Amino acid sequence: MKTEEPIKEPVKILEVPKETVPKTLENISTTSAKVNIPDIKIVGNPDCFQLLCKASSKSEGWMKSAKAYQINEIGCIIQVTTQQGDNISEALCFVPGVSLLDDVNNGKRLVKSENV
Repeated sequence: MKTEEPIKEPVKILEVPKETVPKTLENISTTSAKVNIPDIKIVGNPDCFQLLCKASSKSEGWMKSAKAYQINEIGCIIQVTTQQGDNISEALCFVPGVSLLDDVNNGKRLVKSENV
């Protein structure tokens, strides 16, 4: 059986450069994204998730939002996003028996569904 020679040089790890293009944190709909991001490409309906609430700071580079996708007579899928600089964290959960209603500041809110 032939024994392999040990590696004599360290393995080089490729470093991926960090993005230098600043992200647009203040978008709240496809309409605002089309205005703020000239090269945006869209497939399907990106507004199927309705914005519940959002807060962001362009000067500090952070954004937090909660969106909901209503499944009629069943409930809502909730997506929570937090972004700090280039770090993004997202979570999804399903809330049964709720639906969406309009709320203050052009947002939405979850309410117990009458149909469940």
